[in-house]
Amino acid sequence: MPCGWRRRRRPTRCLARAVPFRRRRSRPTPGPRVPGYRLLTPVGFGAGGAVWSARDGAGRPVAVSFVALPAGERGSATLRRLGALRSGIHPHLPRVLDVVGLAQGRCALVTEVVAGPTLATVHAARGGLPAPELATLLGALGSALGYLHDRGIIHGDVAPRNVIIAAGGVPVLVDLVGEVSHEKGTAGFVAPERARGAPASRAADVWALGQVLRWAAAPDTGARLVEAALAEHPAARPGARDLAAMAPGLADAAEIVLPDDADLAQAQLRAGAGTTPTELARTRRPRRRHRRTGRRVAVGTAVVALLIGTGAAVLAVGGEDDDAPLAAAEASAVAADLLQRRDAALMDADAAALADLTVPGSAAAEADAALLARLRGSGLRVDGLETGAVEVEVVRHGPGPEVVVDVVSHQGPYVLVPADAAPDPDVPSTPVAPQGDRCVRLVLAGPAPWRVSSTGPCGE
Repeated sequence: MPCGWRRRRRPTRCLARAVPFRRRRSRPTPGPRVPGYRLLTPVGFGAGGAVWSARDGAGRPVAVSFVALPAGERGSATLRRLGALRSGIHPHLPRVLDVVGLAQGRCALVTEVVAGPTLATVHAARGGLPAPELATLLGALGSALGYLHDRGIIHGDVAPRNVIIAAGGVPVLVDLVGEVSHEKGTAGFVAPERARGAPASRAADVWALGQVLRWAAAPDTGARLVEAALAEHPAARPGARDLAAMAPGLADAAEIVLPDDADLAQAQLRAGAGTTPTELARTRRPRRRHRRTGRRVAVGTAVVALLIGTGAAVLAVGGEDDDAPLAAAEASAVAADLLQRRDAALMDADAAALADLTVPGSAAAEADAALLARLRGSGLRVDGLETGAVEVEVVRHGPGPEVVVDVVSHQGPYVLVPADAAPDPDVPSTPVAPQGDRCVRLVLAGPAPWRVSSTGPCGE
């Protein structure tokens, strides 16, 4: 009896052995060079690309991120403002140790290392914060933003992934180069005017902070007190310090409690790379349905996909009959091949091949293009990532040549390595933990070939 079709209530997982990714061996490409610092290994992505662990001349650990400066006087002014941060210390910002000018209109921002889980991970482990802890978060982040704004710095990407909960439950706002790097911010935490093309601003930072607080709050915590921060018009929003002053109205501040290591580890798997409220709170297995249109199968092969900065796999499926609806068996048969094509496109940074899997101009196409651009700009590539499509359910058809599919996937561990580096154990690499089963709903437009037009949480 074929894999996935045994007479059991739930389809079996039958994953074939994956073919390892192979590249032509060449000399490893070193990481970026910053005078006075030895860059060791990438530790993740910030708004300006890769963030590197490094050592200064005395061997002390530091974090290094890179900033593409605006041309002309704007770039010089930005460099001066960043440099001015070296003279101050704020308890809820990483200390800026150095700003190093580089060639081609770039600079390196050197900061202290802030250890601790992100707010996204803590939220995944614990759920919403009670009012006393939310008051601590509001006071800390509002004060940190006010400090930056007073010095002419716009953060530009206030989001759960950019808040570290350090020892003692102290919130620290990291990734200080979101505005300079021209990033649009993290999906779900972008002010309405920025989504329409407006530049980063103090008011947009305040909106993002209000959204972080609303997302982080436990039910009935009084987070409505900060609704002014989410006003549609930027001029109607309070300043960052004014917002921080509302913290006592929530409750007497209390230390943010960190879960134990085991809970944090599991939460990191659940949170994965996702940072938007729905990705963190709503990823789940689809409910079993008993309608005739709800047909679920297991994908009986190993499939590979890339999940960086998003909480959803992207699936494209094809069909030969232009008039026939997409059948469950067909989805199972073609998913492995097309997911492997997507993996190859991402590994090779092949924009054309990646675009072939999504509807031109769709949200899915834009997300994939942004993901590839971020990967290219980071100086990194991803190796060893495997995501198995455990279950596929055709939820409904129509209107027109459209099919809605729920996909449960399981992502294994992978590593970040310098771009163009040969597979070599001596090349610095950063392991990324696996994450457990998660579900995404895909809207596929077709027919022949089917392409993804949008993604979202299952069950909606």
